[in-house]
Amino acid sequence: MSDVLGLTPDEAISQISQLQIENLIFAVALSLAVYDAILSFPKEVRYIWQRSFGTGTILYLFIRYCTILNILFALLSNLPTYKTVTR
Repeated sequence: MSDVLGLTPDEAISQISQLQIENLIFAVALSLAVYDAILSFPKEVRYIWQRSFGTGTILYLFIRYCTILNILFALLSNLPTYKTVTR
């Protein structure tokens, strides 16, 4: 017996569990990145925001905050949609 996607029930269960593991990994990565940002924010204000904006400052801020946004986007794009099928 196969589904519309051509997966057997065992393959579908395997795919779902793999997706859940990926989502947990992305959630942990996002938590660690946000935790690090919160802990180091006072030093960032002191050493980065009070400097003149040069190439190094812009590169630091881009890498730091784009990483958090990238992990967030990856997590949100993997969430299930819960679509229903009607006949």
